Amino acid sequence: MIICPYCDFNNPTEHKFCQSCGSPLQLWRALILPGTPSVVLAVDQGAMASGDGPSSGPSDSPSDSGNSGDSDNSDIEIWQQVATNVMAPMAAATMSYTAGDWLSSQQRYRLIEDLTVPTDDPKPVEAQVMDTKPNDLASSLVEQRYQFFPIDWEPQSEQASDQAKDLCFPLMAYPYLALHRRFFPSVPELQNAWVHSDYSVLIIEDRRHLPDLLTVWQQATLDPLQQVHSFYVMVELWEAMAAFKGQGSLLNISNLCMDEDQIVCLRCIEMGPYLNDYRLADMGLLWQSLLQSSSQSLPDLKTLAAQVTEGQLTDLDELKEVLVAIADKYQLGADISPAISEVSSNPNLLGDLDIPGLEGIELTDDTGMDSIDSPTMVLPMKLTGLEDAGQSHVGQQRDHNEDNYFIQSALSRQETLTTQTLNARCAYILCDGMGGHSGGEIASQLAVDTLRQYLDEQWGPELPDEAELLHAIGLANQVIYDKNQAEERTGSARMGTTLVMLLVKGTQAVAAHVGDSRLYRYTKRLGLQQITVDHEVGQREIKRGVEPAIAYARPDAYQLTQALGPCGQDALDPGFNYLNLTEDTLLLLCSDGLSDDRLLETHCSTHIEPILRGHKGIEEGVADLIELANEHNGHDNITALVVKLKVKPDLSKLQSI
Repeated sequence: MIICPYCDFNNPTEHKFCQSCGSPLQLWRALILPGTPSVVLAVDQGAMASGDGPSSGPSDSPSDSGNSGDSDNSDIEIWQQVATNVMAPMAAATMSYTAGDWLSSQQRYRLIEDLTVPTDDPKPVEAQVMDTKPNDLASSLVEQRYQFFPIDWEPQSEQASDQAKDLCFPLMAYPYLALHRRFFPSVPELQNAWVHSDYSVLIIEDRRHLPDLLTVWQQATLDPLQQVHSFYVMVELWEAMAAFKGQGSLLNISNLCMDEDQIVCLRCIEMGPYLNDYRLADMGLLWQSLLQSSSQSLPDLKTLAAQVTEGQLTDLDELKEVLVAIADKYQLGADISPAISEVSSNPNLLGDLDIPGLEGIELTDDTGMDSIDSPTMVLPMKLTGLEDAGQSHVGQQRDHNEDNYFIQSALSRQETLTTQTLNARCAYILCDGMGGHSGGEIASQLAVDTLRQYLDEQWGPELPDEAELLHAIGLANQVIYDKNQAEERTGSARMGTTLVMLLVKGTQAVAAHVGDSRLYRYTKRLGLQQITVDHEVGQREIKRGVEPAIAYARPDAYQLTQALGPCGQDALDPGFNYLNLTEDTLLLLCSDGLSDDRLLETHCSTHIEPILRGHKGIEEGVADLIELANEHNGHDNITALVVKLKVKPDLSKLQSI
C-alpha cells in the first residue's frame, strides 16, 4: 500500500495517483551501494533561505550563485581511490527492511517493497520508494547543485565524526549532477543522496515503466531515422561517461530504455567495474545486435556498426559526422543538420561542481564534448499538450490594480490510431500600467485592446516577424501617446504601461516586451531562465560596458528606459525573442510585483517545477504564485500568466524508406 502524503489515503501499489484526492504519488528508485566513498559537503542554507545576490537587480547566471567554497581538499584523490577499486570497509551483517519502513532517519522516503542489503556484495541493490514530502524545498539536488561547497572537516571526537557522516555526499552521485544539464532526460534525475552506515543511497527517477530499448527496436513502427538518432545519443553519452568509467551503462542492454518522446534513456549510471577499459568496439557489437533485431534497418547503419566493431572507426567526432551524413543522405524530411547546441559550451562539465579529488578529470575539447563544432542532430517536434491560466491581484499596498492581461487560446486536435497532433494558435498579453489620476489602468487597457484587435485582424498563418510586431506595438504606443497629448498630461502624470506579449504557433513562439514585465522559461533540462531583459537604467549601463555592481549602485538604476505611451514612436525600442520548443516547457509572463527580489529564482523548486511536472494543477500553480508574491513582496500589483506546453518528436514527418 502507498500512503498519500496529501490525504493519508492507503492506495494500492499499482496506482500512480491517489484514489481519494487525485494527487500524484511520487515514486522513485532507490539505489543502495555498499561502501561509502564520499566527500564532506555542506549546503549553504543561508543562500537557500534568502536567495543569491542582491535582493533585486540584474539576474545572476546559475554559475554565479551560491557559495562555491574553498577547495582546500584537492590533495585528497577521492576519485582515484574509487578508480582503483579501493572501497571503504563493509560490515559483515546483512541489513533488511520491510515494505513501509523508512529508508532514512529523516523519514521522507518510505519503502514500497521489501529490501535486503547484503553488505558483502559490491553490486548495488534497488528498491521502489515513495517521497512523502514532495513539496519540500530540498526536493531536487539539481536545483541545489550550485549551493554545495566542500568543507575541510577534521573531527576531534567520535561525536564530531558522526556529524561528518551526516555531511558526506556519495561520490557515485556526482555523475548525475554533472551530466544532468546537458543529458537529461537520457540521464535520470537524481533527487537525493546520502551516506548511511556502511552504504550509500541514491534516489533517482524510477524508470521501470519505460519499455526496454530492444523491445522498441523490435517493433515494426520504429522509424529508421529514429535508429540514427538513437545511435547519435548513445555516442554523446559514451563521451560523457568516459570520465567516470561509466560506459558500461551503455553496454548493459537491460539498462537502456526509451521514454515517451522516443529518446534513448539510461535507467541508471553504472559505475564499474572500475578497472575496465571500455572499447568503442563494444558499443559497435551492441549496435549490431539492435540492428539484427529490427526488420527495417538502414544498410548504411549496418555498415557503420560493422566498422565500429572492427575498430575501423574510433574517432567520436567522425562517428557523429557519419551519423548526421546518413540522416542527410536519406532526406527523410527531418530538420537534421550541424548546429550549435542550445546549451552554452563548457569544456569541463565538472568544473562548476568544485569537487575535491576530481580536479584532474576534465571533459575537454580532446573528447569533442560540448564543442560548438560538433555535429548536432535535431528531430522535428510536435505539440501534444497545452494548458494556460492567468490571475491578477491588487497586492497588499495599492488601492487599485493597474495591471491588465489577455489570453486567447485556439486549439484543435487531430488524432488517428497511430498519431496525435495538437494545433495551437495562442496569444498572451500582460501590461503593467503607470501614471497619475488612474492613468495606469487606462494605459494598460488601451494597450491590451489595441494589440488584441491587431492580432485578430492581421495575424496570419505563421508567427509575425519583428517588423510586424514592431508595427503592432507602435500602434499601441500611439494610442496611449495621443491620449496623453489630448489630456495635456505632463511629467509623472503621463500615462504609460509596460508590455510582455507571447505568441505561440505549434512548437514555435515569439515574445515581445517593453519595460520590466518579464517572460521566464522553465524546463527540466535547462532550469529557470529569464528570457527578457528589463528596459531599465541599470541594464542600459551594463550594455554600455559598465560593471553590474556599479550600474546598479545608481539611485535611478531601476528607472524604466522604455514604456508604451509617454513618448512617441521614435523612442520605442522593444525587445524580441523567438523560441523553439524542443522539450516540455513552462512559460511564465509576470509583472514586477511577482518577479521583484528574485522571488521566482528563489522559489523555483516549490512553485514552478511542480507545475511542469504535473504535481500541481496549472490554476492552483498560478494561485500559489500570486499568494507567494503577496507574502514576500505585496508592494505592487501582481499578475501572472502561465503556459504549460508538452512536446514530443514528430515522427509523422519522417517519410519511411
